[in-house]
Amino acid sequence: MKKLSYLLGLLVFAGVIFTSCSDDDDDEPQNLKPTVTFQTGTGYTSSDVEIMAGDSIKIGVVANENSNSGANLTNIRIYMIVANVPQNDIFNEDINESSYSGDFTITFPDVVEGTLYVEVTDKDGEKNNASFKVTVNPNTTELGAATDLEWKRVGGAVATGLDMFGLKWTSNGKKTDAQITKDGADKFVMLEPADWTDLATVEGLMEAISAGTDMEEYTGISATASGDYDEVLGVLYNETYYLIHLTHAEVVVETSGTTITIDGQYKM
Repeated sequence: MKKLSYLLGLLVFAGVIFTSCSDDDDDEPQNLKPTVTFQTGTGYTSSDVEIMAGDSIKIGVVANENSNSGANLTNIRIYMIVANVPQNDIFNEDINESSYSGDFTITFPDVVEGTLYVEVTDKDGEKNNASFKVTVNPNTTELGAATDLEWKRVGGAVATGLDMFGLKWTSNGKKTDAQITKDGADKFVMLEPADWTDLATVEGLMEAISAGTDMEEYTGISATASGDYDEVLGVLYNETYYLIHLTHAEVVVETSGTTITIDGQYKM
């Protein structure tokens, strides 16, 4: 009986100690979530990234069961949330493993800003995720360097230098203005002087021309007096967008006729 009493005493004492420890554990619940991270290193994207439309990123997923629960992983899911709305799954696969690793190449064809998630679930229904922000910018093309242009009309002849833009200059309106008209151009618009320097990409020029009011005729250059100008035009012709800057016109009156030369530059 003594031995038993002694043993019971030890058990009671141990129980008191165990109960005391359990109270402490209640303050800090045991973590039972599986773990998941993105692979780091050369060639992998694992943190916030900015790319261009059409670009791809490579991610590596590394997931493991929780060391406390030992619950096998049952599902791996990759998806994005855009403007607080979950998008269609990029990848979703059921598994039954204690660990998982895999590489994925993801292409982003369109402009978007959101968060890319990888989520892991175990057999107990516990979930965990890792994420980073993805910003996909428009894939832009820089406008080419400025190239000099010269439009010249001698007497009553058809002016030269305009055909590449789908334009023509065959007469002067009421003999006071150079009458430049469409000759195959799909769109011909007046832009702001600042656009010559502010528009730096083909996409920006496309947007400006699309938003502009189409005109059949431009008469902003005098046919009677020389002068400096700051006229900016936009043209769409044969699927090419042109940004035109007219800076000077020289008018020379002779007995044989009047010669008008318009100088400037263009980008495309």
